[in-house]
Amino acid sequence: MKYCWMVRKDYDPGQHIGHERMKTVCAIWGSWESWRTCATDNIIVEDFADARRLLDRELHTRTNMWTHEENFDLLGRPDTLSLHNITIDKSLRDKNDLVALALSAARHEIVMCAGFDLTFDDAETDRLERHEQKRFLSAVANIAKGFDQTQFVFIDLPSEPAENFEGLPNVTRDSMDNVLALVATL
Repeated sequence: MKYCWMVRKDYDPGQHIGHERMKTVCAIWGSWESWRTCATDNIIVEDFADARRLLDRELHTRTNMWTHEENFDLLGRPDTLSLHNITIDKSLRDKNDLVALALSAARHEIVMCAGFDLTFDDAETDRLERHEQKRFLSAVANIAKGFDQTQFVFIDLPSEPAENFEGLPNVTRDSMDNVLALVATL
């Protein structure tokens, strides 16, 4: 059975498990912004300028760096760059996290998601912020629907997931301790 971690860009594994222990369990996927705190094995960088800067710093020699195939020629066709052709609305918030979620789901049977908050904040008064929250939650739910043979386990959610996730049999929530106990049996 193939499984992996998927960490949000601002997830701090030191609060729960530590990236060293995470790496002994399985590979870690996430945004390039998670690399310093999580030592992410597969980083996603969608923005051309960010990709250029990371290539100049040779981050692609220390981890598996993924970008959209439309960036490949513009980046000088580097040898050690992984490409994808996932189409995602470029105006979405945290698009690197969303692409990492989709890529990890395409390659694994279980994706253990850390650092996510799938709640909709009804108290939010800013209309734009409410709209962005809804778009992000909808994108995550659509990825789960699109990869219905993959089990998504959202770890240590602060509260019940938004209604977008109701009725999705491949989306569950659990504690880090329970997830680690489960993975030890696989």
